[in-house]
Amino acid sequence: MMKKNILFIHHSPSRNTKKLSKLVENKISTLSPNINLKTSNLIDTNSSSFREIDGLIIGTIENFGYMSGLTKDFFDRCYDDLKDKTEGLPIIYYVRAGLDGEGCKVALNKILIGLRWRQVLPPLILKGSWQKDYLKQLEKFVLTFTSGIELGIY
Repeated sequence: MMKKNILFIHHSPSRNTKKLSKLVENKISTLSPNINLKTSNLIDTNSSSFREIDGLIIGTIENFGYMSGLTKDFFDRCYDDLKDKTEGLPIIYYVRAGLDGEGCKVALNKILIGLRWRQVLPPLILKGSWQKDYLKQLEKFVLTFTSGIELGIY
């Protein structure tokens, strides 16, 4: 089986969001020898980060009812370079939301439509006060995605 590459880009400014991003990194890295995970924080991510990837995971936080500023900055910097060059890219994203996550979800979904990326699972919105269950939810979410990429389903 050919090795598949997944890019994980995230903004994890707090202790709890760092737990989420570490979970993604650790679970995917130990899941399969056929998956190569490339991780990048959003400030260091650019269009060249997307070379030879088979799937994308985005982790962001909700600020003031919208995606984080660094997430928006990434799309502001890279949107034109990625448009028409990454069409059909399988993607999932999760949002750590203090509110309801809806504003962030609406904004991200519009960007994904514009880029013509293929959202293969509904977004995971982790809203409200921190719950330990968020880690289990995220684990199931990324393992489902990773297995689909590995098997060529997505």
